[in-house]
Amino acid sequence: MIKTPLFFVFTLLALSTSNAQTLDQQANEVLNQTETRQDRMLRSMLSNPYPPKGSGGPGMWHYEDFAIAAYWFNEKTTEADEGILTLQEELYPAALESFEAGGFHWHAYLLERIYFLFSSRSKHFPGRMSVEAEHAILEMLWDWASPICRKELASPDRVWWYWGSENHHMMAWVSFWGAAHIFKDHPDYQNRVYADRATPSEMAAAFDEYFKVYARERASKGLLVEIAAPTYAKYTLNTWYNLADFAEDPVLKDRMDMLLDLYWADWAIEQVDGVRGGSRHRCYPGRASAEQSGGAEAAWYHFGRGVEASKHPGTISAATTFWRPDPLVVVLVLDDEGRSDYAYVSRRPGLKEPGGAMNYVEDVSHPLYIANGVNRLHPQGGALLRTSWCTPDFVAGMSQTAPLTREDWTAISGQNRWNGVIFAGHPTARIFTQPLMPSRGSVYNAEWGVQSQGVMILQRLRASNAHGQRIWFDQSLERTEQNEWIFVEAPQAYTAVRIVKDGGVWESDSIEQRRDGRGRDGQGEWLALNNEYSPVIIETASKEDYADFRSFQTEILGNTFSCEGNLVKYRSESYGTTLTLPVDASGPPLVDSVPVDYEPDAVYESPYIQGDFGDGVVTIQKGETVLTLDFTRE
Repeated sequence: MIKTPLFFVFTLLALSTSNAQTLDQQANEVLNQTETRQDRMLRSMLSNPYPPKGSGGPGMWHYEDFAIAAYWFNEKTTEADEGILTLQEELYPAALESFEAGGFHWHAYLLERIYFLFSSRSKHFPGRMSVEAEHAILEMLWDWASPICRKELASPDRVWWYWGSENHHMMAWVSFWGAAHIFKDHPDYQNRVYADRATPSEMAAAFDEYFKVYARERASKGLLVEIAAPTYAKYTLNTWYNLADFAEDPVLKDRMDMLLDLYWADWAIEQVDGVRGGSRHRCYPGRASAEQSGGAEAAWYHFGRGVEASKHPGTISAATTFWRPDPLVVVLVLDDEGRSDYAYVSRRPGLKEPGGAMNYVEDVSHPLYIANGVNRLHPQGGALLRTSWCTPDFVAGMSQTAPLTREDWTAISGQNRWNGVIFAGHPTARIFTQPLMPSRGSVYNAEWGVQSQGVMILQRLRASNAHGQRIWFDQSLERTEQNEWIFVEAPQAYTAVRIVKDGGVWESDSIEQRRDGRGRDGQGEWLALNNEYSPVIIETASKEDYADFRSFQTEILGNTFSCEGNLVKYRSESYGTTLTLPVDASGPPLVDSVPVDYEPDAVYESPYIQGDFGDGVVTIQKGETVLTLDFTRE
């Protein structure tokens, strides 16, 4: 179960039983408790730093996280200073040479956070770190950034270029931004020049402009590519807090404040009990798919929901940020029941720029690109419509994609897409489709389908490197089978699942099919399709809409279903909708005889979030309360 601190449980119980207290008052109470939640984790970090010292010795995160906690409370600061110096002397040289895990871009923005908060020049808690530790951070940042950071990297026309993946890029580019701002104000560094002869002031100004455009583009064109990725999205989010907390440019600070509100509103209206529903990209087999959800670790600090007091370095910025969500966003999180049932339709980025490879385009214009390539996304997106049917009892969602080849997508979009249903009342209760995990690498562009409200048809694509197709059923779900349908009872919902052709075989879960190699037996069971390209129908409804489980089964069995030629057609009487999918991907899917529009005018369309694609103005609304996020405002 998701653990919640007792003081917070008691508060929520009191709030929910008090008719006099409004949702606005509850939201203010949650906001007032933010520092308490932050301090709770940091106090634990101080006594038991994470990650712990392993057999291979402590890594950089161990020293960084401990230093943040020690300086925060102004306790054990000498030990924190020693850790920073040890980090520089023993671990930094190896990190400087690495791109993947352990590379210095994973750490630079965290060291900058320490500097912004606790150095002698801090506007927040000045002088809590020693001069020696402060100089160590400055030396590492200059040694890393000065040879490779160039103004061309901050060109506004490159905001849809990603060095490596989305989270790698943001950690590096926010680190370049932070380092330049530190150097421009420091007497020992402000007159130095980078390899391209730019001064720190010039570099800082260039990256300010870059991120102002970045914020507007992401807000107006669908936010992140690594959508709700349990493994990766937290790192991108972690960097945004640095921009919001420490930006001096008022326009940049305003836009990052708004971008965070939009991110969390997007999370809020798809979550139930702190578990986010809807589709995910870059969601690996194993715990990420079967147990976790995107954003849950940082959400606890803001809303008291999600993974309690996560010590993960990928959430340390949320644990120390001064940023607070708008009360309206908090209300959206708290009022699960009041949001009722609704569709959330959004356009998301993911297509690559026409031409070139889907991953790491070769580019010799910069040493970073030479070493690791660059992903260039199509700035206008297209071909990807994300649909979620949200209720207090379940969230069903998928990424509806045009049946393109895997080479049409950036790898970070096409990799390990997750489509399925999460259920209220149990943190891991879910059903989703997933191919077999390959012996090496990941699957790309694995499936497509069509969704309307709580009904979806999913199918493995042939234009993929995937093999096999399976349906996951969490162990918390009760199942029964009748007439080729699998009927499922969740705590507050019913689901019906049908393999259209040739049926399937039940298989036990196995550690070998988990990328992380972690977990325990009995967490769930797979239904492996005998025909990997057979479409799968999934319909989910709230229990309150039926007299009992048998009534739901009777209705499903009475629905019209056909598979003739290349078309699968299914009619849901409960939702009053008909879905049609061409199994050879020769044409678009149909919802009530109308082709799916992958590029609607709206980038966000729901009762709570609205905005037109590329417009730059997004509205968050609940009842009579409206929050307008204007990313065109100067």
